[in-house]
Amino acid sequence: MRRQVAVIGAGVAGLVAARSLADEGLDVEVFEKSRGFGGRAATRRTKRLQFDHGAQYFTARSPRFQDALAPLFERGLVEAWSPRIVRLASDGTRGPAPDSDRFVGVPGMSSLGRALAGDLPVARSVQVEQLHRERNGEWTLLTAEGDRTDPFEAVIVTCPAPQAADLLDSASRGLAAVCRSAVMLPCWAVMVAFESPLEFDFDAAFVTDGMLAWVSREASKPGRSARPECWTLQGSPEWSAARLEDEPGRVARALLGRFFELGRVPPRDPVHLDAHRWRYARSAEPRTVATAVDADARIAIAGDWTVGDRLEGAWQSGIEAAESVASQFGGG
Repeated sequence: MRRQVAVIGAGVAGLVAARSLADEGLDVEVFEKSRGFGGRAATRRTKRLQFDHGAQYFTARSPRFQDALAPLFERGLVEAWSPRIVRLASDGTRGPAPDSDRFVGVPGMSSLGRALAGDLPVARSVQVEQLHRERNGEWTLLTAEGDRTDPFEAVIVTCPAPQAADLLDSASRGLAAVCRSAVMLPCWAVMVAFESPLEFDFDAAFVTDGMLAWVSREASKPGRSARPECWTLQGSPEWSAARLEDEPGRVARALLGRFFELGRVPPRDPVHLDAHRWRYARSAEPRTVATAVDADARIAIAGDWTVGDRLEGAWQSGIEAAESVASQFGGG
């Protein structure tokens, strides 16, 4: 008899968990409230433009993660990224940035999510609002539209910690408490494009500034177009939190102005300017969640916030959640 598992969230953690369970022979269905795959491994596209406005790159430090990426390298969906990268101080001075092997999705970061999703059954634009436990111990999911799913024997919740806590309050108080203990930081991301290149001597920068935290030239990444020249600017957690409810255009203009100041170039009019708010961009501090599964309820949680705050952590947490669920079924 095949086992039914619901995975809530089609970010990297959720898709990795679902893919792992499917490979073990379990029936899986993924529910995602947005239209896309990959969560913050996201790419915003218009007719002429493309921006990685969420996760900018990722590292691959564990051998197991490196092995998992090998097929994506072979398919050309992941490549190394070697930008001219600096540390940019609040007075505009440059310094060396930390040395690291960095990788990106090709032609955009969202390629990771689409590759992981593959042929998995994913119900998109479906927001799960409640988990209801039936008398036989199985779970049905209630959606914002008032629909009720077929029963599932186990559930993996991978949405951001505050949202997961609300969902789990009546299903697993212990896991809800774990989620509520996480402090998540926001980030405003600005997407700006220029008809001609900016004369900067760097392609990306870690910014030690009260407003900006990161800037990057999209064309420096493999598989991206050089014209128009697209940049992604990310606000610092503190600045973003103080302006969380501001109008996007105002945020975009403010961070673009600071970008010109720090880069020491005259301001110029962009051909595109927009901003996106990530309310739960990352965990306030790297952490490892000791209890990520409620075996009695057959519910697990996953997400980058449970294992550090990197994309590799999201992958690891998805694997661990899948293994914990599969073990309850005797491996499938």
